[in-house]
Amino acid sequence: MLQKNSELTIPLNNPFQNDQLERNKIADNLTLLVQSTTQPFVISIQAPWGWGKSTFIKMWKAQLESLGHICFYFNAWENGFVDDPLIAFVGEINKTTLDKSPMGQFNAQIKKLQNFGGKIARRALPLTIQIATQGLLGQESVKKASDILFANGSDVANFASELAEEKIRQYETDKNGIQEFKNELTKFIKSLPIGSGSRAPVVFFIDELDRTRPEFTVLLLERIKQVFSVEGIIFVLGTDRTQLEQSVKSVHGPDVDKDGYLRRFIDFSVNLPEPTVEKYCKFLFDRFKLQEVFAKRRNGKEESESLMRTFVSLAKSYHFSLRVIEQCFTEINLVLRTTPPSTRMFPFLLALLVAIKAHKPASYDLLLGALSKADVQSLANELKQELNINDRIYKWALAQFEAYLIHGYLESQESKAEALTALKAGAVSPNPMERSYAQQTLRFVDQIQADSSSGAIKNLVSQISLLETLSIMS
Repeated sequence: MLQKNSELTIPLNNPFQNDQLERNKIADNLTLLVQSTTQPFVISIQAPWGWGKSTFIKMWKAQLESLGHICFYFNAWENGFVDDPLIAFVGEINKTTLDKSPMGQFNAQIKKLQNFGGKIARRALPLTIQIATQGLLGQESVKKASDILFANGSDVANFASELAEEKIRQYETDKNGIQEFKNELTKFIKSLPIGSGSRAPVVFFIDELDRTRPEFTVLLLERIKQVFSVEGIIFVLGTDRTQLEQSVKSVHGPDVDKDGYLRRFIDFSVNLPEPTVEKYCKFLFDRFKLQEVFAKRRNGKEESESLMRTFVSLAKSYHFSLRVIEQCFTEINLVLRTTPPSTRMFPFLLALLVAIKAHKPASYDLLLGALSKADVQSLANELKQELNINDRIYKWALAQFEAYLIHGYLESQESKAEALTALKAGAVSPNPMERSYAQQTLRFVDQIQADSSSGAIKNLVSQISLLETLSIMS
């Protein structure tokens, strides 16, 4: 059966039980930080895309809830289609309290929050219009602005006067509306159940902030500061700092002080450490239940160790993110489960091919068609320049790769003979590294000639790329 890498299970009694990246200590320290204040506070959890921010946030959220904290979760990317995140925030508060509290207990308070939030959102123009008009125009004045281009001098003067008056009225209305919302929010927070020991701060997690459109991201930050800055609420932002800075530049211009701007909204930042590749690969190996595949094979233990050693080394050399590693394991899983137990497996080639596909898609695509002698030489040299063939694993994988390229892709005997002549010259090279590599490649060439397995790469590429009819092994 083909196994899919399902959503990570987060046990409520031990949220970090399946944490393979050893981030529970970070969560423990952040929990102490959360519990040390009741003031409005914004924490930024920062890491590049694919480093497991979302998983960490979900684990930490579950841990905080087990300690009695009320937590809300808001996926910024999923809600990025709305003009103003304020209403979506209130909707999430409503949904979470309904899930965790007796039906109807907070209906009246949620209704007030929705009403005040709606007024604030309706008063706000889309951010792009605010920027274009410097925030001077109310809803009705926008239409007037389009007509004023053709007005006479007195109309222009009257319109300017109206703008000044409306600006004053809008300021007072917005200020009062925001304060009313904050008052109701404070009442709501104080009415929530008390956690173990003492009243626990409410924690609002915002995930995927770096994936939303820039206008939404900036407005969301401003809403947190202007509307949700009340005692008893702590915000946790999951984001890629680089992408967040790009959003600020996109909205406020390339000359904006990005760091200074973000410091207005974020009180404390923590950078998640780079994941440990070995442990994450072992975790995925177990999650995909690959051991059951190798258990059916005669040399399964040796094959699984070769596959893991090779792929871990490649993932490190190519600096794969967690998401890329997971995608590679999805392809490895596909190949393993469509290879009959009695069929020879090529663990070094499999690891190398999925890594090439992820890191060098253009080079991988060449393997889908015919190759010339120059193509084979170019591919082999390209990889030898990137990967240190003094390393035994890389020397073995690349030598096998080149040998199978020669026998599997070069159709004319003349081309094969020329490639083998070049290898034989390398086998007596004064350079010990080149000499050892060429000798190893020639040994693989002899093996291919003996067992007639020249199509190994083409077969693996067909399985990885879904170019052949698959037969899923049970």
